[in-house]
Amino acid sequence: MSQLPDYQVDASTHLSDRQALIALEQEDRLLSAVYYSLGSLLAAGTVFFSPSGVLTLPPMWLLLRRIHKVNQIRRSMTALLDTFKDQGIDIIPRLEIPGQSSLDLFARFPSKHLFAIALRSQGKSTIFYNEAEEALYIRRQQGGRGLNLWTPDHVQQLSDQEFWLRGNQSDLFGKSSRDKRRPLVKLLVLTGQTRLGKHSEHLYAMIGNQKILLLRKRASVYVMEEEQLTDFVKAWLAQ
Repeated sequence: MSQLPDYQVDASTHLSDRQALIALEQEDRLLSAVYYSLGSLLAAGTVFFSPSGVLTLPPMWLLLRRIHKVNQIRRSMTALLDTFKDQGIDIIPRLEIPGQSSLDLFARFPSKHLFAIALRSQGKSTIFYNEAEEALYIRRQQGGRGLNLWTPDHVQQLSDQEFWLRGNQSDLFGKSSRDKRRPLVKLLVLTGQTRLGKHSEHLYAMIGNQKILLLRKRASVYVMEEEQLTDFVKAWLAQ
């Protein structure tokens, strides 16, 4: 006989997940509309030409970056909810952490599996891990020269975020003292056209039928491409 999980996610959880997803979709549409409207005005030459007028406009690159981030979160959240709705997945997007960037996705299951997911993109580029320096590097596909250090340190960021959450929002991990000590699986997910380079075999872990880059820098962080995310979570739950 299969054993029931230690706790059950409330039946209304999925509604709140979907509401958060709808809010992301609405934000995406609004930001996109503002971006393209400003672009049309600039192209038509109908925007303020005085220096003070130009300064009142939101920088286009900031809007574009915000749109990309919302898209990242919405896309991955949709994939996870659609794939794991029968397993009772509960997802909190953009979990705020004072003094740090927000955590893109915090996912938990009634089986007590917990995932912290950071979504990152560097356009058309390839990411490499330098084992000697314990650092991630970027190789740009267009206009780049060699490898450049990827800053900030996204692996350390995930570790710092976990430390803060355990100290300040421990209820996210569960109610009992045992729950609060449960491991948090930390994932650095490369999205869009950002790819992961090839690495030495000893740096990989087999999770299901996938080879996943595992970085052990003060804390274990799995690095993968966006297309690997749902299969990784499936395999992890099946362990």
